[in-house]
Amino acid sequence: MSKIDKKVKKELAWEYGYMLAMTAISCILAYLLNKLILPAIFIILLAVLVGIVVLWTKPISRKLLYLHNILNSLASVSFAYLLVTVFIKSVDSFITVVIIIVVMDLFSFTKAGKKTPNAKLINNNNTLARLSICLPVPGKPGLQPIIGVGDLYFYSAMSVFSLHIFGVNVFGNIFCLILVGQLINILLISIIKNKIWYKGFPATLFPGIFYLIIMYIV
Repeated sequence: MSKIDKKVKKELAWEYGYMLAMTAISCILAYLLNKLILPAIFIILLAVLVGIVVLWTKPISRKLLYLHNILNSLASVSFAYLLVTVFIKSVDSFITVVIIIVVMDLFSFTKAGKKTPNAKLINNNNTLARLSICLPVPGKPGLQPIIGVGDLYFYSAMSVFSLHIFGVNVFGNIFCLILVGQLINILLISIIKNKIWYKGFPATLFPGIFYLIIMYIV
C-alpha cells in the first residue's frame, strides 16, 4: 500500500468516525433535552437561533465554524423536540414525515434532483460550511464539512418521538438502530465514493429505513 493510499484511508477513517460520533451526539442530546420542560427548550431554541443569525453576518473563520457546530447541534435537537412534541403527536403522522424526508433527501442526490434546495446548498461551499458540522481532518486544510444539520435534526426527531411514544426504556434500542443505519451508510459510501457518478450520499437513508421497519413491526 502506497503512502498516498494510507493517507487517504486515514482521512476517511476520521471523517467516518466523525459522522458516527455526531449521529450519536444528536441522539444523546435528544435524550438529555427530553428531561427539560417545554418552555426551557423553547428558550434554548430562541437563543440559539439568535446566535446563528449573528454568526451568519460574520465572515467564515475556524473559530466561527466551531461556534456554528455548537449552535447548529443545539438548534437541530431543540427544533426537533418542539416540532415532534407540539405538532406531530400520532405515529402515522410521524411515519409519513420520516418517509417524506428520506425520499426527498434521496431524490436531491440524483441527477433529476440537482435543482432541489438541498442539492443547491451542497454545491455552495459557504452555505454548506455554515449548515454542516465542520471538523478538523488530519492531512486536510481547514475544517471539513462532515454531516449536515438537517441530518442531525432527523436523528434527533426519531429519538425524541420514540422517547415520547414508547418511553425511556426503548431509547437504547433506537439509539443502536440509528447507529447501525449510519454504519451501513458509511459502508456504502466507502464502496461507491470513487465512482465517476458519485455526488454524495443521503445520510438519512438507512437510519430512516431501519426506523420505519421497527415502527411498522411495533
